[in-house]
Amino acid sequence: MLRRRTFIGLDEEKANIPDRGDVFLSHVYHICQSEKIQDLLTLFRTRTAYYDMDKDWRFYRVLSHWDSKGLIECERESMDGWRKFNLIEALWVSVIQRLRHLNTSLGDIGHIKPNFFEMIDWECPISLAEYYTLCAIFLEKPTFFVLAPLWRDFFFYEELQTALATTLFESCIIVHLNPLLNKLLPKEGVKSRFPFESGITFEQQEILETLAKEDFDKITFRKEKGKIYRCDIEKGFAPDVSEHALKQGHKNLTITTNIVDGRTASRTRTIKKHLKGSTQ
Repeated sequence: MLRRRTFIGLDEEKANIPDRGDVFLSHVYHICQSEKIQDLLTLFRTRTAYYDMDKDWRFYRVLSHWDSKGLIECERESMDGWRKFNLIEALWVSVIQRLRHLNTSLGDIGHIKPNFFEMIDWECPISLAEYYTLCAIFLEKPTFFVLAPLWRDFFFYEELQTALATTLFESCIIVHLNPLLNKLLPKEGVKSRFPFESGITFEQQEILETLAKEDFDKITFRKEKGKIYRCDIEKGFAPDVSEHALKQGHKNLTITTNIVDGRTASRTRTIKKHLKGSTQ
């Protein structure tokens, strides 16, 4: 059953990240009343054979070793039969693979396992892994399993940002779960919709980069058929800067010389830059 983290030296603000208080529990209780969610949880908990795990002989032997250590949960009709996992159990196997690639010991993984399968509340029998997996699959929320020296927990991207900003941990291992779920559910296709992805288009990103990188007095964006295809970057220079110097490293430009009383008073360089997505 879910408990608040209480560690010596960890202040109350940090101990409540991510927030698992009454509002969180009320939300979980509410969604669990849905028949659709219950049907989905039934599918989550139905064990099936993930043949990719057993067909590779080398990984088959690794799975057998992990199984003998009690590190994985599965069902097997016979010693020679396929191992059957439900979705969360298969996700845990994928997490173990990532942790082993990072040289996490099997002993440490054994201590981590109870946190991965932890129930939120016995009155509402759904695990943290199931709740976060539901949100990862159907809301495309970037979801992570984080291992810090004193604890392990699930985080959404926004929660992880808050934890990092409040220095909840100085060092940790972060496992991004959405790509692992995508491999387990290739037909469904599990994506990660980060907040900044939906807010800025490629065209807008290119405009922002131009504004940040270029040295200019004025920029004119030119648009045709609903799309910006070019920007004219204007910059004024003192008269002692030669046209040759202004042309160095640039193409597709014009230089206008301002003459006052027969003398060069200033020069203006205009670089005509076509945007990457332009067909002009």
